[in-house]
Amino acid sequence: MFFRAFERLNKIKTTAGFLACASILGAGGCVERSITIVTDPPGSVVYLNDVEQGSTPCTVPFEWYGDYDVRIRAQKEVGTPDNPKTIYYYLHTNRTAHTPWFQVIPIDFFADIAPWEIRDDKTWAFVVPEVPDQSSEELIQNARSLKGQLQAPPQTQP
Repeated sequence: MFFRAFERLNKIKTTAGFLACASILGAGGCVERSITIVTDPPGSVVYLNDVEQGSTPCTVPFEWYGDYDVRIRAQKEVGTPDNPKTIYYYLHTNRTAHTPWFQVIPIDFFADIAPWEIRDDKTWAFVVPEVPDQSSEELIQNARSLKGQLQAPPQTQP
């Protein structure tokens, strides 16, 4: 009789210990990653890897560290109602989201199960250059120059 009671008590202790460990692991925090993008001029539209993220300043959550393709576009209306003029801004570049020390294998396992939340906030700032205004003659000349750089298509045999 005493042996059965002792055996039952051991099962209860084992189950309680297992539940305590599971609740600690389940209550673990996580790593929250975000990139805040600011530009000059503000209000520019941002594309990361060809996906529109919104107007700056904007904060974007991300999953993967590494290289990102960044395109930024903006336009401003200047001038008068009688003589309107639009100024265009454009930037195409790349930026790398570097891996912090707590996301390196095997440390990342412990960062993911830690009982608190870990934040990795990155800020990228860009100065977006103005697109130069070109006359029609300059545009035509550039088009002819680019056309001259084209290679002839390969000849196919019928």
